[in-house]
Order: sequence, then C-alpha cells, then structure tokens
Amino acid sequence: MLYLIGLGIWDEKDISLKGLEACRKADKIYAEFYTAKRGGSFQNLEKIIGKKIEILKRKDMEEDSEKILNESEKKNVVVLVPGDPLAATTHIHLISEAKKLGIPFQIIHSSSIFTAIGETGLSLYNFGRVVTLVNWSEKQKPTSFYEYIWKNKKTGLHSLILLDIDMDISEGLKLLLESEKSIKKGLFKPETKVVAASKLGSSGQKIIYGFVEKLVSLNLEAPGVIILPGKLQFFEEEFLETLKI
Repeated sequence: MLYLIGLGIWDEKDISLKGLEACRKADKIYAEFYTAKRGGSFQNLEKIIGKKIEILKRKDMEEDSEKILNESEKKNVVVLVPGDPLAATTHIHLISEAKKLGIPFQIIHSSSIFTAIGETGLSLYNFGRVVTLVNWSEKQKPTSFYEYIWKNKKTGLHSLILLDIDMDISEGLKLLLESEKSIKKGLFKPETKVVAASKLGSSGQKIIYGFVEKLVSLNLEAPGVIILPGKLQFFEEEFLETLKI
C-alpha cells in the first residue's frame, strides 16, 4: 500500500491525525522537501511520528520512483510531501504509475498555499493560472510566466506568483521589474500594487498590500508569494485596504 501524505503548509504540527495514524502503521517512511521551503524541525517530525524518515531527492521521485513502487507492492510505504500531496505534478505521476501497476494507494490531504492565500481577502474563485518564478542565471532568464500573468490580467483574474524555494519577496519583485524591461506591457512598474505574503501558516507570517517600489525594500523572507490582483470586487478591495503598509 502506498500512502501519499501532506505535511501541511508550515511545520510538523500541520500534519493531520489521519496522516499520523498512517505513518505509525507504515513499514517505511520517505519525505521530500525539494518542492517547498518549510519551517519547524525534521527531528521533531520524526519524534511525533515515532519512526525514522528517509529524505528523498528529486531524482528519487522523478527518475527512480520504481524503488518506492516496488516496496509498496509488499509493504505499507509512506511518502510525506510539503503542503498538499497533489499540488506538484511529480506526485500525481507517482500515483498514476501505482494505478498502472495495480498498487493500492491512499491520498491524505492537508493545507497548502493554494488555500492559505485566502487570508489575503482575495476570492479563490477569482484566480487565474498560477505561475512560478525561478532564479535567473547568466544563460537562462525565462520570462514565459509573464504571458500567463498578462492573460489573467486581461480577463480580470488575480495571478498567484509562486517564488523559487529560497527566493524572498524583494528578489521576486526585482525579477518581475527586470522582466518588464524586456517585455514592456506595463504589468510591473514601481507604482504597481501587489500583495506580498511571507511565511504563510507560521506565527511570523506577513501579508502586505502596496506599491512595488515600497515592498521591494522590505525584509519579507522566504517562503513567499506575490499576487497581482485582477479586477477587484468590493469586499476584496475593502479587505486589501486593511493590509496596506
């Protein structure tokens, strides 16, 4: 039996009782932490569960998943995933392979960034396609995300911009401003208003609404997300006013 269990949005206390119960019955427990930055303590997670956890690398999940699947044919195997277990396509692929092989599985869901952004006051129904900002290098400076945000904006939808695992809000905003220089469609200017959310789900979370030129100078740590609002409903606009600097 294969169990895919969400760890929740922040630390070891976010795992569900159902998830804990499955872990305590498991023969083998794996965890991946490459898809999201988390708080809390890995040691505390092991202590709560009462068993050792083997950390998986991206290669173990994406290229060498046969090992996990083979073990799941004879044993109860758990894979712990930050946030909700099906938020990343890697994990959907693992379940797809389990189905093909006739391996029984169970998904145990948990909190994720995709629901936590409701704390911004923006309706989840009004979000368009989600995009991810990755760190640029000298050779690669991808800007494909811009076109999706542009399409969201044209249809009045909000854009959730996920930041690379160690990218803070300031770095993300600078990258958006830099992309504007080459694309020049006017989405991201110093006077553009965005929502910045840092360390959502933690006791130190910060959610601020304001001009890019103001937010870029603030210390808003990773993990973080940036939201470019689309057409605002009255209640959304009213709530955003409470988040201004």
